[in-house]
Amino acid sequence: MSYLGNQPRTATFAIDTFNGDGGTLNFTLREAPVSVSSILVFVGGVRQATDTYTLSGATLSFTEAPPTGTNNIQVLFLGLGASATVPSDLSVSTIKIQNRAVTADKLANTAVSAGNYGSATQIPSITIDAQGRLTYAANVAVSIPTQYETANAIPSMLMLSGM
Repeated sequence: MSYLGNQPRTATFAIDTFNGDGGTLNFTLREAPVSVSSILVFVGGVRQATDTYTLSGATLSFTEAPPTGTNNIQVLFLGLGASATVPSDLSVSTIKIQNRAVTADKLANTAVSAGNYGSATQIPSITIDAQGRLTYAANVAVSIPTQYETANAIPSMLMLSGM
């Protein structure tokens, strides 16, 4: 189907239904709306003006008792919407996670200890897995023969190529 502009979006609104008995004034809603403008109230299919009822927390109070009927009182929540569902374990893919939404608090600890690796007598030995995660880090001692311990004692090597 063609549309001018954006395709229309639809939503499911939460609805509480009650049975009127001609005498009950107060009905307990599933949630406490912010204000009377956050709900639409219908009795017998006719929308009620906001001055015909009040809210106190999750209690809807009519100024006159609604007439007797089965499910003849409907309260439509405008801001509540349908109840949210929690995704099941392992059901959220990488594409659904917003950039920079996974913080250090959410990452599992590795076996690598925080610190500096490498020194004048040690070199760092590290392992990185296929996903680029550091999985191992340690210092490895460097054994330099005593005759090469001074900076000027390192032998020079002349590399000749093509001869």
